[in-house]
Amino acid sequence: MNNLSPIGEAIKEYKLNAGGGFKAWSRVPCAEHYRMHVPSMGFDVTGHAEVNDVIFGWLTDIGAQQELMNIVEFGASVTCFLRITDKEGAVLEIVEVFQIDTEGHVSEIWAL
Repeated sequence: MNNLSPIGEAIKEYKLNAGGGFKAWSRVPCAEHYRMHVPSMGFDVTGHAEVNDVIFGWLTDIGAQQELMNIVEFGASVTCFLRITDKEGAVLEIVEVFQIDTEGHVSEIWAL
């Protein structure tokens, strides 16, 4: 978790404080029409409003608690390894890949 760019640090800070929900996420610089894909759930959303409604709505519904296991930055990608526990105690191990544009904003996210 060392030697991250400013956007990598912003993502790391959010992941370490994910309990802050969408308000905490909104501090991460994102392109206006960034996209988030969660193939396992059938989610493909664009922009803050949809991410808030769909992704954060789902995380709230399941009572998600996120734990950042590791974060790696390589070129224009930041990859987070997460352990998410839901309110029933089920554990999801997730890899999130954040694509960063040339302006240093998140332009696309894949949660796998």
